[in-house]
Amino acid sequence: MQFRNVLVTGSGGLLGRHVVRELAERCNVSGFDRQRAPENVPQPIGDVTDVAAVRAACSGKDAVVHIAAMPNIWSGPGERIMTVNVTGTWNVLQAAEDAGVKRVILCSSDSVVGFTVMSGGMRPPEYAPVDQAHPLRPTDPYALSKLLSEQIGRSFVERGKLEVAALRPVFVLYPEMYGEVKARAQDPANYKGPAVGGPSAAGGGPLWHYVDPRDVARAFRLALEVRSFAAFEGFFISATSTLAPNPTLQRLEQHLKRPLEVRRPEIYAKNPYAPLYDLARAREVLGFEAQHDLRHLIN
Repeated sequence: MQFRNVLVTGSGGLLGRHVVRELAERCNVSGFDRQRAPENVPQPIGDVTDVAAVRAACSGKDAVVHIAAMPNIWSGPGERIMTVNVTGTWNVLQAAEDAGVKRVILCSSDSVVGFTVMSGGMRPPEYAPVDQAHPLRPTDPYALSKLLSEQIGRSFVERGKLEVAALRPVFVLYPEMYGEVKARAQDPANYKGPAVGGPSAAGGGPLWHYVDPRDVARAFRLALEVRSFAAFEGFFISATSTLAPNPTLQRLEQHLKRPLEVRRPEIYAKNPYAPLYDLARAREVLGFEAQHDLRHLIN
């Protein structure tokens, strides 16, 4: 690990805890959240909308992993999501720059593409697989907050003092959600979750994307271990397959009611259930490829 002192915001959340555990034996990791997590690391309590608290948390750090956020479109009203996610990201990046932090890794989302939730407002992809050059067209407050956060990160890179990159995980599938995923797979036409006691309905958008939290945590670690980033970039983080019962291109055509341009057909020829997103950049730059396959949940 090239960074000795690393701050993880949102350390008390489900994903933050996985990231803290992934980093704990490799660097001096500390957390920052409104609630204390069970991990035995320094964890000042605070909110990312509190500038003074964020500045104190960033002091003396070499790198920051910024996860703290309203985690999805259902987590609160749009104005609250925008305040916490956008202002919070600004506060973290400004405090990091002022503290002499060298690198910040942002937790973004595949929702920036605009094809994840709120079916009435989703924008269909222009081609598959969706790569870094694809237009980003979010239509809901959560997705918009993540795109704006990425743009803030890009602006700080342009200032020349920080290295910033964004990871774009798809639906993070925690064990608490396994029952919902199984229920959806058993009766997809009639599934309306949460149906079996999960914290929310099974997610992943029309294609049922997912990624294991252990893989996401490893992706953040790898992003800290990269020697340098030449420019700001967003990396899609996904399992190597979806949880959908039918192949990706077939499912896309059924959903869109028309064929979709496929720019790298070899990906889907090799793996018919490959995700919508192009994972090549995460593999090439970060050395990341998901290690956990959970398709056994739907069989």
